Amino acid sequence: DLAKQWGKIVARHAYGDSGPGLDVDFDQMEQIAAAATAGLAAGTLEHLAERQAQRLPDESPCPACQKPGRLSTRPRQVVARGATITLQEPIAHCPACRRDFFPPTTPPQT
Repeated sequence: DLAKQWGKIVARHAYGDSGPGLDVDFDQMEQIAAAATAGLAAGTLEHLAERQAQRLPDESPCPACQKPGRLSTRPRQVVARGATITLQEPIAHCPACRRDFFPPTTPPQT
């Protein structure tokens, strides 16, 4: 229901309160809807991935030597259902091993 309401907002933004003119065909309306769908998917996925990455600690143990590696991010394009998005992918660097690695998504077992 919420997405359907956003669709009405997109329609008003694209064509104004009076809607599309009689010269606008269904294909043109469908292109607006497809762009809105891709934008909604991209915005949602990028925001959720960013929020999830904020839960990671500032450092992560290197899988080879277990020394702490500082986390940073790098952009990575990902093709998702309905959109191509740019994620700020978390990555850590181990200064001892001189290698990059992805932080684990689950805490280590103690």
